[in-house]
Formats: sequence, structure tokens, C-alpha cells
Amino acid sequence: MSVSAWEPDPTGRHQYRWFDGEEWTDQVADDGVQSVDPVSTDEATIPRQTPPPVPPPPPSSVPGHIEGDADAAHRELSTMLASRWRRLGASLLEPLLAAVTLVIGWLIWSLIVYSRGQTPAKQVLRLRVIRLRDHRAAGWGWMALREMLLKIVIGVFLSSFYLVGIVWFIVNGIVLLSNERRQALWDKMLKTVVVSDPDHHFKPVPRSRYVSGS
Repeated sequence: MSVSAWEPDPTGRHQYRWFDGEEWTDQVADDGVQSVDPVSTDEATIPRQTPPPVPPPPPSSVPGHIEGDADAAHRELSTMLASRWRRLGASLLEPLLAAVTLVIGWLIWSLIVYSRGQTPAKQVLRLRVIRLRDHRAAGWGWMALREMLLKIVIGVFLSSFYLVGIVWFIVNGIVLLSNERRQALWDKMLKTVVVSDPDHHFKPVPRSRYVSGS
């Protein structure tokens, strides 16, 4: 089964084009900036292994990285923050998905989408974890630390102490509700926020593997 991913644009018009697992789509990326360029019926069915006619130059940025004034960047990001209800929905959906997929499927799913700053529930709800430092999607390591260690391991450990576990969840809820960035305790620790990303504005675009030269 084919896997959807950013691949070198087979039409040669852009650096990358999104392959949805069956055919090429109109989503493209150049120097880390995403845009739309429709493909014809013939172009959409070009074999995936076809290399781009012209090697693209190395990208200078990625989607979600906002150049310029830092205050303006923070203001723009704040308009995309996921609502507290969507955060709650993701928290409730996560264990449901784990149960439905017998945990193993959920774990495999998680390991795949961590690199996109998502969990299975966040992917379903079109949410994404963003690092405040550079306004980019959290990578695989950050997501594993956030989800596996800070949320699951510490949460399960503290829950084994009945009163401490209750205090942990209460404090986390208060923190989430009382700050303007809607950060949970693990977000505070890792300096991340959760945004609503239905248009995949922050979806990571791979860096070019081509090196320009004479």
C-alpha cells in the first residue's frame, strides 16, 4: 500500500508535491512555503518514482515558520490556538482510539504521526503541537517526550498514588483553563502549544535532498 508523503514534484514546476497514496494532488511546496497548483489528469497519474526534471535548490524555511517581527508572529499563532473544548475532545478521543485499535494499532499510528506534531486523536481532529521557539511542528522526539513520558508515564505513576493522581489532574486542568495560550503542564514544560490546523499550514515539509553545484 502506498503511503502519502511530500515527494519531489514530478511536473518539475515546484520542489515538492503531496502524494496522497494514489495520485498527485494540487498541494505543492517551495522553499518550505505551501501553495496550490492544480494538476491535469495525466499529471496526477505520473508514477511516483519519476524524479523531478530539475533538482530543486535547498529550502530556506519551512511552513509555520513566520519571519519578521516576533510579536506579530505570536499574534498570528494565537488566532490558531485550539479551543479548550477541542483539547478536551482530543483527550477523550485518544483512549477511545487506543481501545478500538487494541492499543497496538494506536501505538503504531502514534509512532507514524509523531513526526508531524500529532497524535492519532489530534490527526482526526486536525490539531497539531507547535513549538513556541520557532513556530514549527514538534518533531518525533518532542512528541515522544510530551506524550509518552510527561503524559502517560508520569500520569500513570502519579495515579498509582490516589490522592497525588487526583491533584495532578486537577492542577493540570486549572493550568489549561487559566492561561491564554491554553497550555497544559506538559506544554509549559516543553514550551509548546496546540493549534487547529485544518489546512495543514504547519505540516512539516521535508528539506531538499538535492545540493546545488556547478
